Amino acid sequence: MERLGLEYRRERLGMRNRVEKLFRYLKERTIVFHHKMSVRDHVHRITNLKIFLNLFTLYYQAARTGR
Repeated sequence: MERLGLEYRRERLGMRNRVEKLFRYLKERTIVFHHKMSVRDHVHRITNLKIFLNLFTLYYQAARTGR
C-alpha cells in the first residue's frame, strides 16, 4: 500500500471481521449454486426432456391414428 501511495489503516476487529464474513458467505453460496447447477445435471434434464417429448410424440401419433 505504501509503495502505491495509498492510505490505509490496519484493522484487527470490527469492520474487517464483517467484510471477511460477507466474503465467506458469498463464497459458500457460490459453491452451493455451482453444485446445484452443474453441467451434468443440466445434460440429465435435457435428456429427460427429450425422452418425454419422444414418448409424448408416440402417444399423440397413436391417439390420432386410433391404434
